[in-house]
Amino acid sequence: MKLKRTVSVLLAGLLIVGCGSGGEGESGDSGNSVVVTIESDLNTMDHHVATDGTSFIMQSMCIGGLAALDSEGQPIYDLAENWEVSEDGTVYTFYIRDGVNWSNGTPLTAHDFVYGWRRLNDPELASEYAFILETIGVKNAAAAHKGEVPLEDMGVEAVDDKTFVVTLDQPCGFLLSLMSFPSFFPLNQEFFEAHEATYAQSIDDLLYCGPYTFTKWEENTEYTFTKNPEYWDAANCTDDMDEVVFRFVSESQSAALAYQQGDIDAVKLSGDLVDQYKDDPGFTQRLEGFAWRVSINQQQESGIFDNLNFRKALTLSIDRDVIANDVLKDGSVAAVGFIPMQFAFGPDGTDYRDTAGDLLTFDVEAAQAALEEAKKELGVDNFSITLLYETDSEAPGKVAINLQSMWKENLGIEVTLLPKTKKERLQMMNNLDYDLGLTRWGPDYADPQTYLDLYKSDISGYNGAYFNDEFNALMNKAETGEDSTDLEKRWADMVEAEKMLLDDVAMIPVFQMGSAMLINPNITGIEFHSAGVDSYRHIKRVD
Repeated sequence: MKLKRTVSVLLAGLLIVGCGSGGEGESGDSGNSVVVTIESDLNTMDHHVATDGTSFIMQSMCIGGLAALDSEGQPIYDLAENWEVSEDGTVYTFYIRDGVNWSNGTPLTAHDFVYGWRRLNDPELASEYAFILETIGVKNAAAAHKGEVPLEDMGVEAVDDKTFVVTLDQPCGFLLSLMSFPSFFPLNQEFFEAHEATYAQSIDDLLYCGPYTFTKWEENTEYTFTKNPEYWDAANCTDDMDEVVFRFVSESQSAALAYQQGDIDAVKLSGDLVDQYKDDPGFTQRLEGFAWRVSINQQQESGIFDNLNFRKALTLSIDRDVIANDVLKDGSVAAVGFIPMQFAFGPDGTDYRDTAGDLLTFDVEAAQAALEEAKKELGVDNFSITLLYETDSEAPGKVAINLQSMWKENLGIEVTLLPKTKKERLQMMNNLDYDLGLTRWGPDYADPQTYLDLYKSDISGYNGAYFNDEFNALMNKAETGEDSTDLEKRWADMVEAEKMLLDDVAMIPVFQMGSAMLINPNITGIEFHSAGVDSYRHIKRVD
């Protein structure tokens, strides 16, 4: 997730207007409530700790950033009423709106952004998203995170209560788009320090400055957001829903039935349900920016995953088309590289995938040959490995079962499946307590760097299991070095970097996520973004 130079091409978001058979949500009795299912439970409301899409969506409902994204994925003013960029692109000046208050009546100020950005970068917090300050090139961000300079030396400053200035080491063409991302949201210092021990653990331990406030928190069940009359743009949000309920339903069949009964307004479909409902007038599909992969723990004690031929055997033996087309059936497509398609576009406007080409193949004979070489090199005849996956939704389990079957049938490798909740899976992977882990990445901005930097081991907060100095050097050349100001050279560097990762089987891409949904015909205003956070802020019900 980082990039410290231009190439600011945002993939257009998709504004979906549903047309299904669902009815009004049961949480409201006046038609001013809407119920949306979520397939992964809320992980945290602390926007400096969160790493998952569900948490980001809910944080975006009730807090806010300097900018928001419109339905086309372009940055628009939110808590900032205006901004200026210096001629050399290294100084951004944001002007905070008058009359913007936190939910306790305290005025929002530029100091809240300074405090929030410093907390994000605080090495004691050890936020996994601290690196994103380096991504946009904030001056001294890396040194401050390493403890080499004080956090006060970061390039963020409140000139006065209404003026927030960000100083960069070099230009960043997508900085404004990232101002809508929750990691960059403000934090009120006085409130945080008064609630530090329990911050973001309950409704009363949060402050709100977004279009909604968080009014009902039922863990593992549902989360209710109620329209905020004090929101700066409340006068223009009169048609938005008074109440938005996110209901956690892990089993899509139950969710689909609730939709048919009128208890739910929007639901994702998977597997056979796609075939069952594809002719329903409320059915819609889209290709998302999320890319699923098998993460490989090369630091695992047995050492087998440190063997290149063993990793090659695993990736070559996967029939990705079967997984996407026959198992998922929801619009997902087989991965042909690490970077997804229809997501990022180069200086000449060409889709990155068209430039980089197809880098993955299904070749059982080659996979078996690689496995034989691995056996010789490792002095091992039989392998037994574990695949970690999450159970919050159905798709990961289905994919895991098929991977297990393919590795058994094509390679004779015994694979033990390890199902965990998403929260547990994330923790285990963060602690490197796994062999293989089925995981995904949702892009924060529309550039290949948001993916490639996942394997850049010299960045702040890196806790992965892959280390490649040659890859780091190439990415540094593209991000901050000699190629950073030449868009074509930078793009070529990233194409080369992706190929380097896949030649080395740093990970095993499996599929690019599609989404099949049923959406109530009376619901509009859901904004899905291929990069960034999906928005339910302006969801409406029409007659």
